[in-house]
Amino acid sequence: MRIVVAPQAQADFREAYDSIAGDNPEAADRLLARIVQIVGLLAVKAFVGREVVLRDGRRVRTWPVPPYRVYYREQGDVFEVVRVYHQARRPLER
Repeated sequence: MRIVVAPQAQADFREAYDSIAGDNPEAADRLLARIVQIVGLLAVKAFVGREVVLRDGRRVRTWPVPPYRVYYREQGDVFEVVRVYHQARRPLER
């Protein structure tokens, strides 16, 4: 399984890190490490998130990593992280 991080998810990671690191760089490191750990577990199907439809019509799966939510999809041998989205924002789902 190859893990790919979509450009928007890369931007989400940077935004999350920068937002937290301004006050607490160690907390930012811990959060991103936790998200990466969860992505690895999702990629090997240690657990599976619920399927949702995004506002743009894409079907993806989602898993919470408070205060964020990871949106992902699998296509063949590719596991793609679509978004890493703060749960306090307007939901991406329909």
